[in-house]
Amino acid sequence: MLVASLALAGGTAGCAQPGTQVPGPQAAKLGVGTSDISVACGYLEELTAFGPRQGKAFASIQAMAQTGAQKLADVYAKDQTDIYQGDSIGALLGDSISLLHDCGLTGPERILERALRAHA
Repeated sequence: MLVASLALAGGTAGCAQPGTQVPGPQAAKLGVGTSDISVACGYLEELTAFGPRQGKAFASIQAMAQTGAQKLADVYAKDQTDIYQGDSIGALLGDSISLLHDCGLTGPERILERALRAHA
């Protein structure tokens, strides 16, 4: 009986520790958010390969990246320590900030920077 109680207590304590896997709904949100950001950067690269940024096309790409960044920021606001695909959510935000910076999408980059500062 004592062993079962200790095992149960240890199991529930592990669930509350930092570094646990992101729950399913948040993982889905992170997956969509990172995908939106990656796709937006790819579209922007294609757009700028043929000339300067164009109004409506650029605005659409920017909106896609902002949607993705907001999804990441929303999950980060709830928990900064959970793990998604081997990295913490904070590390994922850092990588996404770098990607957005490199592809020149500064609006979505600022969304993620504000999210990091809010929980620093």
